[in-house]
Amino acid sequence: SIRNVMKEHNASIRAQKLEKELEESRISIMLSQIQPHFIFNVLGTIRGLCRENPEQAWRGLGDFSNYLRGNMNALTNTSFIPFEAELRHVEAYLRLEQMRMCENLSIVYDIQEKDFLIPPLTIQPLVENAVKHGLTKKRGGGTVTVSTRETDTGFVITIADTGRGFDPDHYMD
Repeated sequence: SIRNVMKEHNASIRAQKLEKELEESRISIMLSQIQPHFIFNVLGTIRGLCRENPEQAWRGLGDFSNYLRGNMNALTNTSFIPFEAELRHVEAYLRLEQMRMCENLSIVYDIQEKDFLIPPLTIQPLVENAVKHGLTKKRGGGTVTVSTRETDTGFVITIADTGRGFDPDHYMD
């Protein structure tokens, strides 16, 4: 009947609208990962290195390009990606932060397993939080550790830092 056809048509239109809203939300979330202060800080650091250490500035530009490319690729990728691709993105980010923080940032990779899939930009925000909220708050910086291991039920990715930490009983104060 015409009534059923109209219901199906309306349901299809609603589904398309929801799908579009979901995609726009995903893009918004991904764009929020590219924080302007980080971009400005990295560019300022690279600019300073152009005179002091042109070779390091050149490497920094390569890492920055790879970092931005990883974020842009995540905007268009709707499926899981190899962990190794996400790890390369994290490594580029951490090299940029290390370039900015010098000796105040140490990095340890304990990668026991890397042959598995994850959603794009899964661990980069966690690593960013470890640096931003863990190490920059601690005098002298510290170490970020990225580790993976396989268990009987799947894979475990751990991001740890040697930052100040916080008291969970007073977290919201």
